[in-house]
Amino acid sequence: MQKLKTKISVGALIGLSTLLGSAALVGAAPPSIPASPITSVTGIVDVIDNIVRWVYIIFFILAVLFIIFAAFTYLTAGGDEEKVKKAKDQIIYAAVAIVVALLAVGFQVIISNFLQTGG
Repeated sequence: MQKLKTKISVGALIGLSTLLGSAALVGAAPPSIPASPITSVTGIVDVIDNIVRWVYIIFFILAVLFIIFAAFTYLTAGGDEEKVKKAKDQIIYAAVAIVVALLAVGFQVIISNFLQTGG
């Protein structure tokens, strides 16, 4: 029984010292809040420009990959109508990706003009 009390006491001391030590660390120094990169309307426009640029690049890369994959599918179709249809569908998907990329650039111009003129 005495051993059990000793083990409980030691466990309680370790637990309390851990809690007190972590409380001291938490109260030591408050974390600094990083400054926002957006300080004006031009900051918002710059963020939108970066997002649109990445969307534009990603969609064009996907479109090129779809076109290459569609060409490979078409060349290896061997007269199989299902594979030819699949290749044509992939080319349509690539065209849609290009249109979405171009629309992203168009929306970026519209939003930039809207924000810079004040609505």
